Amino acid sequence: MRLLRTFLVAFRGLWSYPTRTWLAVLGITISTLLVVFLLSVLYNFKNSLVGQVQSVGVQQIVVVPGKLLNSGKNISQTSLSSLMSYTSVTSTLTYKDAMDVKAQVPDVVKAAPQLETITAMQGNGKSAEIMYTGTLPDYADMYTLELAEGRFFTEEEAVKETPVIVLGQTVKQLLFGDEPAVGSKVKVKGIDFTVVGVLQDKQLIGFNFNERAYSGYPLVSHTTNLQNASMLFFKAQSPEGLEAVRQKIAKVIATNHGVQDFGLVAPEGALHVIDTIADLVTAIAAGITGVSFLVGGLGIMNVMLLTVKERTREIGVRKAVGAQWWDILLQFLLEAAYISAIGCVLGLVGAYGSLQLLHRFFPVLSTEFPMALVGGCLLFSICLGLVFGITPALKALRVKPIDALRYE
Repeated sequence: MRLLRTFLVAFRGLWSYPTRTWLAVLGITISTLLVVFLLSVLYNFKNSLVGQVQSVGVQQIVVVPGKLLNSGKNISQTSLSSLMSYTSVTSTLTYKDAMDVKAQVPDVVKAAPQLETITAMQGNGKSAEIMYTGTLPDYADMYTLELAEGRFFTEEEAVKETPVIVLGQTVKQLLFGDEPAVGSKVKVKGIDFTVVGVLQDKQLIGFNFNERAYSGYPLVSHTTNLQNASMLFFKAQSPEGLEAVRQKIAKVIATNHGVQDFGLVAPEGALHVIDTIADLVTAIAAGITGVSFLVGGLGIMNVMLLTVKERTREIGVRKAVGAQWWDILLQFLLEAAYISAIGCVLGLVGAYGSLQLLHRFFPVLSTEFPMALVGGCLLFSICLGLVFGITPALKALRVKPIDALRYE
């Protein structure tokens, strides 16, 4: 009962000065909002990247131009400093590389080179800039591309250079709006293509399928006068023994080139890069924004010191009628903790609302609110209030009843 009374006295005392209290609460609210919002964005950004990498499949291996300087390691084995030495070079990857790997490595079940360039497409009396992309049908399976209309082009159409094309959702909307596009004619690089399919909306962070138009690699290569692929995509039969498959792929391509002027990236390599960079950025962000909590804590201490001074007579009366030292100590510590807790809750609400608002502008970013972060922030805020409330509470303890009763 005595403890409950102390809680009520602390609560009433705190709101005897509402303006001052709200200013102290505001300091903690802003600190919490900044820290939780920023860390939540980084957490969701990392989760979105990881989820998208995993959705592609753990069996996928990507070959890219360039390599790690003076290193025999692959990307999944490198530190952040080593990643900075990754050098890109003019691509020497070819359609033949992809076909040779598929023919010579039994564990590779799908292969798709990718060639891309920005160009104009005309159709339905309109024009649009597109990412003109040459590949093979295996590409659609590896990226689980779903069709809103029609179908993807076939292996036979790609090999025979049949002028058929598959439009991304944005390209289709720009040229045809809500009208069906399948069966229509579009012109790219002076060649008339028949639209055989339209992709459903699909985006990955850093990669947009919607603004692309896909046709067979050989035809795109001939119409653009580009021979080298920007990337090669492979899918292994099983996630087991992926490192051995990667080495076989590297051996085939290196034999074709006479030198290893390319790098191989598997899902674990991409996840390693994501984890390394995300952890570094999170640590820096937490350190910078965490300073705001220190400022908020100093604000609580200043408010509580002023409160103790103005309530000196009240403290003396309480001591004169039998209040023990721990009653006074607990009262002022509770007041500081109240300020921290209320400010933290308001900051969490603001951070959650800001995260939802951000999701409207960037739908690819998830809106998960990590409960561990919420609980940790609330606990930290209360501890912060108690730490910065100790000095004012100890000052209240040193007040002598006889002096306090004479205080005006």
